[in-house]
Amino acid sequence: MPVQLIIMILIALALILVTVQNPNPVSLQFLSWEARQMPLIIIILISLLVGIIIASVLSLIKQSKLKEKIRFLEREMESLKHHPPDSQDDDLED
Repeated sequence: MPVQLIIMILIALALILVTVQNPNPVSLQFLSWEARQMPLIIIILISLLVGIIIASVLSLIKQSKLKEKIRFLEREMESLKHHPPDSQDDDLED
């Protein structure tokens, strides 16, 4: 079983436990926005969704930078294949 699947199942179980143990609605205030009598699970799910979106965007940015670096290194390898460096044997003959 992949580790990611196990982590997702554990998070789902934790959310189910929180939902069952906290059925009462709560009030939430964020800057000038206020929500009264909102279920706690909705707040948790929104927070989780925002975290997933932020992590995904940051991951995509890092992935594109790494792909760019790979392309650069592949071009550099190809140029070295076509133009090998001068051998050092010539220096030893002098």
